[in-house]
Amino acid sequence: MFSFLRLPFLFCMLMFTQSIQAEPDFKIPPIQESMKKMYQIQQKDFTFEGKHYRLFIAVPPKMSKKLTALYTLDGNAQFPIAVNAVNPNKPLPLIVGIGYVSDKAYVIEERMRDYTFPVEGAEFAKGGKAADFLRFIQTEVKPYIEQHYRIHNKKQHFFGHSFGGLFGLYILFHQPNLFQYYTLASPSLWWGKGEFLPKNSDWIAYKPEHILITLGEYEEFPEKDPQITSEQKQRIQQRQQIRPFNAEQLSEKLKSQGNNVHFLWILNKNHGDSIHEAIKYSVE
Repeated sequence: MFSFLRLPFLFCMLMFTQSIQAEPDFKIPPIQESMKKMYQIQQKDFTFEGKHYRLFIAVPPKMSKKLTALYTLDGNAQFPIAVNAVNPNKPLPLIVGIGYVSDKAYVIEERMRDYTFPVEGAEFAKGGKAADFLRFIQTEVKPYIEQHYRIHNKKQHFFGHSFGGLFGLYILFHQPNLFQYYTLASPSLWWGKGEFLPKNSDWIAYKPEHILITLGEYEEFPEKDPQITSEQKQRIQQRQQIRPFNAEQLSEKLKSQGNNVHFLWILNKNHGDSIHEAIKYSVE
């Protein structure tokens, strides 16, 4: 175990290595040819307060009914995963990946900046701009999508994984009616050692239709992972020591406050490997 005297240095390493574990492959996955036939794929670049973003948009064929919409963070990587996860035998949702102007699947510094709560401590100084990023979604992303596509205003889904799942909590705490359905996949609850949690007893003022929280089995029980290294296991255990509670306990806390919450273990999967199955539940 590490002593708490080494935590400032350790946190800097954790923020980097956590990202590595969350995104094991920096190549953008391809969209399956069968899904390219189902969707028209579009892109739209934005500059917001000096920061550059890219929307990836999968548009179904024109339909008479308004569309369900899924917004996913880490759009460069998780937009293709979401499109590939769609069941073509069901009504197709509009899929919006909110990403960055980059040819990499994950842009580490930018996602840490945008997806995290502001908390005290030099070790967290590269994060904490969630309020700015939320304002970008509110004032630029959603108005653009709602102007250009026929969206059902009661069937809008949010998906975020890792830091993205943590940002989903930020939305729930500050603007919960922005979406009606939330999937928080493997949220990074270790960020700020729990300092980001609201002080009031009812964390979410407006109750969304549903919140799904997922966690890979090997994230909570790394000793079960046959592929894990001793270094990876040590990192996971260190984060477990500094988080306020785990994802399953988060779901119980939110449920006790009157929210419609479901928790799902993703068996035999680690942090990165659990993304595919977690996002599948958001497009079904």
